[in-house]
Amino acid sequence: MITSYARQYEQTQVTTSSGVQLIVLLYDGAIQSMEIARQEIQVKNIQGKARHLGRAIAIIGELNSVLDFERGGEIARSLRRLYDYVMMELVEANVRNNAQKLEVPIRCLSTLREAWREVASQQQPRLVGTR
Repeated sequence: MITSYARQYEQTQVTTSSGVQLIVLLYDGAIQSMEIARQEIQVKNIQGKARHLGRAIAIIGELNSVLDFERGGEIARSLRRLYDYVMMELVEANVRNNAQKLEVPIRCLSTLREAWREVASQQQPRLVGTR
């Protein structure tokens, strides 16, 4: 029952979010999946590891596919290289059952997530009389 409410809330959050907020949500999902995969590797749950790494790979693939090289220029090209690197590390973590391979990707995506979160917060309409 609680899970269905959580899914409804998550769906509402996605359908009412701006593009920038959706990017933040994607980063959240990728980071959470990698953190869970790291735990699954440590407890030797191969199926759980594969499921969560697969989810993280799908999210990174989606982030990679929406890059706009015309408007984004060098930033988009840099993000492409970073996403490619993260994907390689996720594959290595999966193949070698190596939780340490997830440390740098989690840090990189966490840093990017914070930057996008800041952009999203600047897009929020402010109430009159607030800063």
